[in-house]
Amino acid sequence: MSLAGCGDLLQEPDTGTGKVVVRLEEVSGDAQVGDPGAPLAQPLRVRVVNFDEEPAPQLWVQWSVLSGSGDIEPRNGFSDENGIAEATWTLGASAGAQEVQAFIRNDQPVIFEATAE
Repeated sequence: MSLAGCGDLLQEPDTGTGKVVVRLEEVSGDAQVGDPGAPLAQPLRVRVVNFDEEPAPQLWVQWSVLSGSGDIEPRNGFSDENGIAEATWTLGASAGAQEVQAFIRNDQPVIFEATAE
């Protein structure tokens, strides 16, 4: 049985709504200094805004450690009614520069940097 030419059957039906255009912007928590292996003093915070620069609530924000082998909690969650999502960053055990990113889908991430010393 050949499935060639059946690609249209796998598409979702047209709902009449377009893709929501959103982006992330940094709110606070960048450029902190902390002890290796310890949580930073301030949480990392981003705001999700829509095309009109208004807060976008209930959108899925993901967090991941880029360098320094630390930990970020939670690893993902929804933006609140003000479009804010936040996470607590525990630095990795080694001294030096470390990085975490926040992102929505495959859009441009927000990068946070911290120094463990």
